[in-house]
Amino acid sequence: MPPKTPPTTPADQLRWLVDRAAISDLLIDFARALDDKDWEGYAANYAEDGVLAISPTVAHTGRAGLAEFVAGSLGRYAGTHHLSTNHAIAIDGDEATTRSYLVAAHVLDASDPSRHADGAGWYRCRLRRTPQGWRFTHVALEIVHVSGEPIAH
Repeated sequence: MPPKTPPTTPADQLRWLVDRAAISDLLIDFARALDDKDWEGYAANYAEDGVLAISPTVAHTGRAGLAEFVAGSLGRYAGTHHLSTNHAIAIDGDEATTRSYLVAAHVLDASDPSRHADGAGWYRCRLRRTPQGWRFTHVALEIVHVSGEPIAH
């Protein structure tokens, strides 16, 4: 994703910076909600027609039911730890794309945190400005590697 050239006028620069901060905050809240098991808060980060694509065969479309879908996948773990970094953000009016790094640990047994399933890769996202702020319209997980015990979807 090539970086988009920042605007040149002060008013446009300010809006661009505020939009980038809001989008970065959304990416961070995305990870926080997963780790806090705040499934409703996680779903609220999506547009009504948003898509979550965990793999080519595991996906969910629409905000409705998204909380239950994610809880069914990640709720089985005793705990998770998602890191979201290197937020590359390109804004084009009321649409944006991002590529962010992901490192995630999934603890299988709270009494034995040495048992975990880990993954790393990228989130490639598309977003739209809505009356409620920026929201995800499409989130795709691109896994680079996994380690530990198998990650269950």
